[in-house]
Amino acid sequence: MSVAHIRIHDFLPGLAVRADSALRGRPLAILGPDERIWAASPEARACGVQAEMRSRQARMRCPDLVIRDLDEALVAREQSAFAGVLAATGLDLETQAPGAAYLDLSPVTHGLADARTLCADLGRQVRAELGEALQPALGWDSGKFTAQAAALSAAPGRLRLVEAAEERRFLGPLSIGLLPLPPLALLQLGWLGIRTLGDFARLPAAAALQRFGPAGKLALRLAQGHDERPVRPNARAQPAPIEIELDGPTARHDLALAALMRALRPVLHDLDERLEGIRRIRVEARLLDNTRCEAQCAFAQPLCDPEHVRAALEQQIANAAWPGEILSLRADLLEIGERYPTQMGLFEAEGAPIPPVSPARAFALRLAARHGGIFFGGEVRDPSHPIAERRACLVALAEGVAA
Repeated sequence: MSVAHIRIHDFLPGLAVRADSALRGRPLAILGPDERIWAASPEARACGVQAEMRSRQARMRCPDLVIRDLDEALVAREQSAFAGVLAATGLDLETQAPGAAYLDLSPVTHGLADARTLCADLGRQVRAELGEALQPALGWDSGKFTAQAAALSAAPGRLRLVEAAEERRFLGPLSIGLLPLPPLALLQLGWLGIRTLGDFARLPAAAALQRFGPAGKLALRLAQGHDERPVRPNARAQPAPIEIELDGPTARHDLALAALMRALRPVLHDLDERLEGIRRIRVEARLLDNTRCEAQCAFAQPLCDPEHVRAALEQQIANAAWPGEILSLRADLLEIGERYPTQMGLFEAEGAPIPPVSPARAFALRLAARHGGIFFGGEVRDPSHPIAERRACLVALAEGVAA
């Protein structure tokens, strides 16, 4: 295959800044319709703000944070313009997130030189359509995962092309945070001292399967540079609707939703094993008086966690204030897609990977930016020194940043 990944870094914050220049340089977060953070600016991420946080959590990390509601009409318009430029090529297009997409270049490229020329032209067309502030970074490889990693490691307006022979060497030092695994799985890997894709790629396939299931086995192949997943147009057929009849009419929305989630769990499980998730879901209820009500949820990223899906649906149903007793429910998965890293700010502006750091040091760095270098840890300097006090010393975990 020949796959290009086109990504506009910080697409959602960039749109907000373009609409209000006073936000430039300030820590900014975009709040989605599910009342969770969908995207954070680099200044906000430096304070520890991440996607999927509640606004209260984000403000605890960054008291100076500016939160703006997602302008869905603006995002839809600019996303349509972005996708329109890529769709004009006539090649298979798979949008992954706002401002990010895969393009199958196999029919029109026969090597690195062809890919370089075509990617450069695509970058110029997107920049001409959306402006300099939203110019894309492009990555290219024979597989989707490595192409995405290449785009994430490229600065805006730059290309990163990875040939098949260089895949393992390119992926090796990158953070395991690139893998679309659940946060708990990534945390467990960190506890085991596995912090780079190279570390993960050296695991036995049986061990990855045993600990993380089919999703772990697939993630292992991605870390090794093997990705046979095709670029699939977003208009592909979605799963059949899930319909349930309740045992009897009930005004308890929580009980009705619990019954629906029992039917939905196998679908979410199958998506999880394929490292996919739900982007948008619609639930329709038929009431006792034969009227119908519905609620829709969109998520910051493709989601397969049943508890998160249920909480979002409960909130939307409460906001809609469905009247009367429910007889049946129907769930339509309007859009599904491949999962991707929850924190897109994995690389520095110049494109060099950030070296892996321990959780304690990462936490100290965030606090030191606000409070100075007041955090210390022990370091063994000379374990064989005859004087015990000189075998170890205290060192600053993070230096303060001048105001």
